[in-house]
Amino acid sequence: MSPPTAAEHVASHRSAGRFVDVRGQRLFVREEGEGPPVLLLHGVPSSSFLYRKMMAPLAQAGVRAVAFDFPGMGLSAKPRDIAYDWHALAGWLDEVVETLGLGPVHLVVHDIGGPIGFEWALDHPSKVASLTVLNTLLDLARFSPPFPMWLYRVPGLRQVVFRTQSTALFVPIMRRQGVARRDSITPAEVGAYLELLRRDGGRRSFLAIMAGFDLSPAHGERLAAGLRALGETLPMQLIWGRRERAIPEHQVAFLRRTLPFRATHEVEGAHFLQEDVPEELAELIAGFARSGGAG
Repeated sequence: MSPPTAAEHVASHRSAGRFVDVRGQRLFVREEGEGPPVLLLHGVPSSSFLYRKMMAPLAQAGVRAVAFDFPGMGLSAKPRDIAYDWHALAGWLDEVVETLGLGPVHLVVHDIGGPIGFEWALDHPSKVASLTVLNTLLDLARFSPPFPMWLYRVPGLRQVVFRTQSTALFVPIMRRQGVARRDSITPAEVGAYLELLRRDGGRRSFLAIMAGFDLSPAHGERLAAGLRALGETLPMQLIWGRRERAIPEHQVAFLRRTLPFRATHEVEGAHFLQEDVPEELAELIAGFARSGGAG
């Protein structure tokens, strides 16, 4: 039997989830398992597809795994007339939680899902049971986007880069910046990421998200101070890929120095830990959730 194509990966992913109505927009959600809810946030250029390998292991570990696509990404609606900055996406996150009727969630953040999820947690602390931080950023004023991400933030150039992006070009970037081993992801899976990024007018919304980063010192200081205070009562853990290449090392050093993590782990992964070590990651996340953050 031939291995799945990019389109088949997308179709399989879609059939495993459902659409919910939020503010009149169709957002895509995947859920699996029963138990305490674990809410999995994606960043860029990904979607809930990033967590596909983790859904079953999380469910088998006794938690309810929930992943959704932010508006403008993946299979969710990509309307023209909404804001796509981090603050706006934090608002959508809250409405997804309300729409799904989730109780206090064990929040898992990754990539720019970190600053988005951090903001939401600070604004709604009663809705968060624990926080698991995967490869992300908190020292916002010092964050320098890596070369592939930087290209999508330059006015004019970003339009050209998006139009000319192809699976053949995307595969080496993903394997160099995203994963620790070549066999962590197939070219067809990389193609599925790209298809999900492009579909339904995704160029417009993706570039709006890339332009909507709030890297201001004031925002970074607010998040850092708020999380530090929240950590006095909220269980937090850090899981980091020791082969991270996309996020500068000073970001994880800042996270370790700033937040009162009850548990820290390094795993043999790069930026997309979900591709490199999905089962190990699921075990660490589910164990932290089930223990109430005992580590």
